[in-house]
Amino acid sequence: MKNKLVYILIVFTSIFYKSQTISLDELSQCENGPNCPDYKYLKDTNNRLNKFIGIWKGTYTDGRTYEFHFVKKENDGGWFNEKFWDKLIGRFIVKDNIGNIIYTSMNNNDLNSMSGYYFDKELKKYKMSYTANADCNDGGYIYLSFPDPNNLNQMKLVFMQDMDIIASCPNGYKTIIPDAKGIILTKQ
Repeated sequence: MKNKLVYILIVFTSIFYKSQTISLDELSQCENGPNCPDYKYLKDTNNRLNKFIGIWKGTYTDGRTYEFHFVKKENDGGWFNEKFWDKLIGRFIVKDNIGNIIYTSMNNNDLNSMSGYYFDKELKKYKMSYTANADCNDGGYIYLSFPDPNNLNQMKLVFMQDMDIIASCPNGYKTIIPDAKGIILTKQ
């Protein structure tokens, strides 16, 4: 009888903990909506984030150069809602057309850096949050993808600005990353 009770307890515990871990793939299929299973840990079980890790460089048409540094954080979170997840954290440097640094987030902590969420339903685009200058509404979402899935050395980055009300911003301000324009980055 005692062995049976221990066995039942082990089975119940393994089912309970397994149901609390879901994959990034599972979350993308239910589009992070109300029909998604509840979870405690969102895990990158298929290592989809690994292809984004590293240093990526690119130049925009106005001459600005971008250098992005992406790292993968595993089992991160748990601050307010006790949920943990595997995600990308990004930091970057932007230089003008003559090489002067016009923006850097390289010294930012993880909470003030680009932070990943999840993939789209097709598992092709990865969504991240980003804010450079909240007063100028220079924040929103970054989408990472590979234009050619057979070439993991060329990545496309697109910034989509939030449509919030701007509190105060100098005339002529340009977002750090161009809004709704793709930048092709090459892995270094």
